[in-house]
Amino acid sequence: MAGGRLVKKIAFLNPPPIYVEIGQSLLKAFRENAGMELPLERLPDGRLTAPCREKTALALKKFLQPKGWQPRAGAFCAIGARGVSLRQLSIPAGAKEEFHQRLLLQIEAEFPLPPDELAWGWQPLGETRPSNGAITKQDLLVAAVKKEVVADYQELLAACGTNPVFTLAALARSRLCQRPPDTCAMLDIGHSQSELTCFEKGIPTVSRIIFWGGEHDSSPADAGLVALVQILKDGLTGTKLFVSGNNISDEFTARLAKALGNGWQCERLEVAGGDGRSAAIAGLQKFAEQDGSPPLAIRIKQSSGAASLATADVKKWATHAVLLAVVVLLLPFAEALLFKPHLAKKVSTFKTAAARLTVIDRELDFLQYLKQSQPPYLDALYVFSKSAPSGSHFDTLSMNSHGEVSLRGSFRDGQQVADFRSKLIASGFFANVTVEEQTPTPDRQKVNVRISAQEKPAAQLQSLAIGPTADEIAKMKNEKGAPSGASPSSPASAPPAAAHSSRKETQ
Repeated sequence: MAGGRLVKKIAFLNPPPIYVEIGQSLLKAFRENAGMELPLERLPDGRLTAPCREKTALALKKFLQPKGWQPRAGAFCAIGARGVSLRQLSIPAGAKEEFHQRLLLQIEAEFPLPPDELAWGWQPLGETRPSNGAITKQDLLVAAVKKEVVADYQELLAACGTNPVFTLAALARSRLCQRPPDTCAMLDIGHSQSELTCFEKGIPTVSRIIFWGGEHDSSPADAGLVALVQILKDGLTGTKLFVSGNNISDEFTARLAKALGNGWQCERLEVAGGDGRSAAIAGLQKFAEQDGSPPLAIRIKQSSGAASLATADVKKWATHAVLLAVVVLLLPFAEALLFKPHLAKKVSTFKTAAARLTVIDRELDFLQYLKQSQPPYLDALYVFSKSAPSGSHFDTLSMNSHGEVSLRGSFRDGQQVADFRSKLIASGFFANVTVEEQTPTPDRQKVNVRISAQEKPAAQLQSLAIGPTADEIAKMKNEKGAPSGASPSSPASAPPAAAHSSRKETQ
């Protein structure tokens, strides 16, 4: 006795589920012994219009009358075939933890849209086992529809205080079939259009909308029935057709079977009459009573916070908000503890690098001092090479860091000696040039000389443009690439200074 009262109390606290069928132009809802039907208005892309959503939400709230202290009622929803794609997929066997990822990859390969843009669900069909007994493949039935379409339905029903679960209307109707054959078809006739679903081995392979409804059935001439048969023959499989819909009689199914011919059998699905009654809703009731939920549930992820905040449990979100605030407050301290070893390592690296920079700066200062204080040996050699006349010969060349230069060599005659001294003075590189000794050779063919010079201070030399010009550099490059007959090493092409041997002594 006490147990019976407890069951009644639990049933009173938990509201009964609601069963909903959403068609193209009509929404049917049934709860306990009451039902209602609401017209739907859609946009060209198939989504519900804003006024339609508002009107439907108000009507459903009035019909359900949710209590604030009661938990949300379950809503079993059947959606039509418009926009729904069915695929039979085979998933390679693997770890259970990786099943969802493998399924997403298969869905992305089979459907025109990525999984994130779809509302989809799956139902196991079986497993493939070779002779060794190991599972190699898992066969699944996957149904998918654009996410936006199901999102409208979910938001609408969630706003009315329910937790909706979606499945295909064709699967719900199939629960009403008594001992269906492996291959059959199901036709649900509406007012202006109908839904045809074909089954193979009890699995729906295709579900589509046909534009023929009860309004086209002209009984006297059977013209409408003939048009229906012409449409059905293009897609029917098997020899058994289950027919459902409002105002469908046994006499109509008999005429339809006769029109199809070739041994076709037509069976009407028995459904109680009244508002909110349909074959899909009756099938949903069987799902809820026998299985608890549909075998193939189409789900959609919440992509934004607006709809979730409007429908979520207040206590749940309050708890989440408190936890988030605690995490935000503790995050700086946790970050300091977590990153302390990493930062300490970085600081140590920076200190080591700073010590190396001190050594590098000291070495750089030393190198810069050497560069600034070194005598201009190369510049002096370049001036000598440009000033030396043809036929001259240098025996020794001595230069020191004080800018003192001493040269010993031979020239052809005294005029060349005078020209050489004049060119050295004209170069502006030397402060003075002195011919200290000038002695003719015994054969009177050459003149041996000893010349000393003093370089100008470094500050004055910096203002001089000493060195080969761009034209001279280009000319030397061309001479390096010349044929062997005009080798730059020959006296005719070599610079004057390079044609004579010289020795440099540095003190």
